[in-house]
Amino acid sequence: MIIVVTSILALALAGCKPAALPEAGSVSEQLYVDRCGRCHTPYHPKALTAATWEEQVESMQLKMSQLGISPLSDTERLTILNYLRRNAGRE
Repeated sequence: MIIVVTSILALALAGCKPAALPEAGSVSEQLYVDRCGRCHTPYHPKALTAATWEEQVESMQLKMSQLGISPLSDTERLTILNYLRRNAGRE
């Protein structure tokens, strides 16, 4: 969890223009931006490793439910997770 917070903080403090998301215009990228960008700016997939993305997506499912937001369907969750895994950062 500390790694996640540190990574996100580092990105926020970088002060540079965020890099364009990979696979721009694809169904996967658009779904990620639509669903995850409803509440916050979608993070660049390289910000986290594939394993960390899996943890984050699962924790966000719980958070969405707690906030009364419909969680991702199984199809949406898998599409977004596969997109994030394909484009994730390396450890």
